[in-house]
Amino acid sequence: MKRFIDSIEKSVAIENWYAAVGLALAIPDICGWLDSGSMKSHERYELWFDKYLRTAYKHPFQKDFVFLTAGDCYALRCSFLHQGIDDISEQKAKEVLVRFAFTSTGPHLGHINNVLVLKVSNFCEEMCNAARIWQTSVKNDAAVQRRIRELMTIRSGPFKVIPGVLVGT
Repeated sequence: MKRFIDSIEKSVAIENWYAAVGLALAIPDICGWLDSGSMKSHERYELWFDKYLRTAYKHPFQKDFVFLTAGDCYALRCSFLHQGIDDISEQKAKEVLVRFAFTSTGPHLGHINNVLVLKVSNFCEEMCNAARIWQTSVKNDAAVQRRIRELMTIRSGPFKVIPGVLVGT
């Protein structure tokens, strides 16, 4: 997971906002699959979000108010990753919101009508922190650790082909 978290943080550092948001939105998918690959994507995404991110989006003074729900985050993931848009009005998973507005400056977490304003760097940081907490919680789960080792790795350097095997040099 470190490679994905590092990639998000490097993208934020150089203000590569779209790459940062795209990979941040995939974090609950990846971690959720590593935890329970047999569940449907939507279910495991929301389960993971509620367990590791929901508290980051609770209103500090209104106990029952949540700025960002699991369903709305999943709807954003679908809209952004499949269509490149921040409008979630047509997404089945949406719960409260109709659109997101990301900003590189200014406040983080604000509602304007049914639009949630998020500071992109804060959103990405919250996803990374949630992934780190999750990673600590599964450190002794052998099955999850095996699946983590199977995650895609981008190698540098040339490769040589051995029949049936691709080996980095």
